Amino acid sequence: MSQHFNLLDEPWIRVTRLDGEADEVSLLTLFREAADIEGIHGEIASQDVAILRLLLAICHRTMDGPPDLATWREYWQTPGKLGTEACAYLERFRDRFDLRDPQRPFFQVAGIHAASGKTSGLESLIADVPNGNPFFTTRIGAGVESIGWAEAARWLVHVHAFDPSGIRSGAVGDPQVKGGKGYPIGPGWAGQIGVITTNDDSLERTLLLNTVVCAVTPGLIEVDPTHDLAPWEREPDGPAGSTSVQPTGPVSCYTWQTRRALLHGDDARVTALFLGNGDKATPQNRYLVEPMTAWRYSEPQTKKHGGTVYMPRKLETDRAFWRGLSSLVAQMSPSVPVKHAGDVTRFRPPGVVAFYQELMRRRLVPKSGLLPVHATGIEYGAQEAVITELVDDALSLPAGLLDPDSKRLVTVVKDAMEEAEQTASALRNLAANLDRASGGSPNTAAAARDHAGAAFFQVIDEQFPRWLASLDGADPDAARDEWRRLLRREAHGQQRTLTSQVPDTAFAGRGDGADRMDVSKALFFFTRALNKAVPAPEQPSSLTSTQERTVA
Repeated sequence: MSQHFNLLDEPWIRVTRLDGEADEVSLLTLFREAADIEGIHGEIASQDVAILRLLLAICHRTMDGPPDLATWREYWQTPGKLGTEACAYLERFRDRFDLRDPQRPFFQVAGIHAASGKTSGLESLIADVPNGNPFFTTRIGAGVESIGWAEAARWLVHVHAFDPSGIRSGAVGDPQVKGGKGYPIGPGWAGQIGVITTNDDSLERTLLLNTVVCAVTPGLIEVDPTHDLAPWEREPDGPAGSTSVQPTGPVSCYTWQTRRALLHGDDARVTALFLGNGDKATPQNRYLVEPMTAWRYSEPQTKKHGGTVYMPRKLETDRAFWRGLSSLVAQMSPSVPVKHAGDVTRFRPPGVVAFYQELMRRRLVPKSGLLPVHATGIEYGAQEAVITELVDDALSLPAGLLDPDSKRLVTVVKDAMEEAEQTASALRNLAANLDRASGGSPNTAAAARDHAGAAFFQVIDEQFPRWLASLDGADPDAARDEWRRLLRREAHGQQRTLTSQVPDTAFAGRGDGADRMDVSKALFFFTRALNKAVPAPEQPSSLTSTQERTVA
């Protein structure tokens, strides 16, 4: 067998075609046939987005920035142009995409090794193998001992993007190594953010929508393409990582070399690897160069650094994606008063969403219809040294919500989100009061609150995205009333469930005087809170005034 594995030619990216068929393609095939591919679908969602970011780096370099919207428009309006030119670009760097090249292997450091000569097992590379807990995976036995070079390529891209923090192997030649160990520098850059992508019907269109023109995208700085280079365009990295190098634009963010790695194996299989520290990534105010995440104002970081600081808004594992909608849409973000700086925006939307708004403003994409938005992120455990959970969620935004002129629609959606939160609060309080009436303790009341909130959002987390998608072309006021009816119906249904579960003694209640709580009092407080949070929609009269006069 060949002792080379060139990613331009060898099938290694798992995709789904528009007809639903699964396939595995090389980089050149992917770009040539991007219009026939729906998306990337490998082992896990974080792997898919890590590979997508690699593809976007190729797109940015193919389009030389792109420097302006006119350049981007040519690719958007000329199907196949991106694929043709991306293939030509890749051919210029063909030798740098060989996974097994003895001098310059792709995303690796040739010859890197520990002083002890030891290597790591594949559980350090494969994210769906819990490190130290091999019994909690289907990859038991041979699935962990070796993998093919195609799968190794996918996980290699993933490890630079999402590898957890922790002590790593110390490389010979790295001055930061102490006692043969590389001490923690944090997770991969993509693991420090919540990755947001905008999607279209084909991979070709998805790639173009996410290849932002920095010069016209609010919040991003204009990038000098001669400085924002990919690893294959510069001299190969050595064993030593850096704690001072900074990303210069989207390309360096998407291909950030968080680790120094080298795969080991034979012609057919990968069996081990060296995995050490690479370039440290710091998150403060990277919104200037990283387009694929939302940003939140950080008061502690602002005080620490003596200037306004925004941090990546990571995706929450206990809250559905829609509940963070105010961080995606600039018009929905509240302001925060900052001492000596006036009001600042609490959130900055992802550059990919801001770019889509700019495309709408310039009429390159329609102001109606739905924009699918995908969110992917990883939650890390203690000291960010282990992966504990993967976030993979999606939302279809009405394009009108991104239109600065659609103020009424924005108001309706903001109110709907607040009404959902207040309804949940009313149900939580009801559950706690019923627990008190039943003779519970503060601990059982807290558990009752949590259970009631979770039960409510289990339903609403399905209903809100559907309602949001229905807003495309709908009358905002009618949609608001529909949402309020849904909220009240669900709240009353859960209220009946909660009330039916209390013992008979709860109707007599517990406590004395003003502190006394019983079922009747709990229901009174709940009804009052619900009516305040979600006004009942006005019921249309069964007869119009003209009809009433006619009947009379």
